[in-house]
Amino acid sequence: LRKTYEFRLVKKNGKRFKDHFFWMQLIKTGHSVDRPKLGIIASRRFGCAVLRNRAKRIIREAFRRNQSPFLQGFDLIVLPRRAMFKASFASFENRFVRAIGKLSAQS
Repeated sequence: LRKTYEFRLVKKNGKRFKDHFFWMQLIKTGHSVDRPKLGIIASRRFGCAVLRNRAKRIIREAFRRNQSPFLQGFDLIVLPRRAMFKASFASFENRFVRAIGKLSAQS
């Protein structure tokens, strides 16, 4: 996601999921052939630039490795939390996939 209106749409109408490592919102766009879109919000309040960029890289990699057909036509926003750095990538990825599965089942 890149445009402000896309973020606002997901934040206003999306299904929410809160985890110890991240907060997530997901919305079905209605176009089932569109690739899933990811938006990450890591403000300065999250930490310095190094931490913000590291969190974004971790989230993007987890998203890239787990794109599957059931995600087609979904927009996703993720807000990382600092606790994500205390876990291994494998455990973070596992929680990330389970959260997406729960939210996509609700939509």
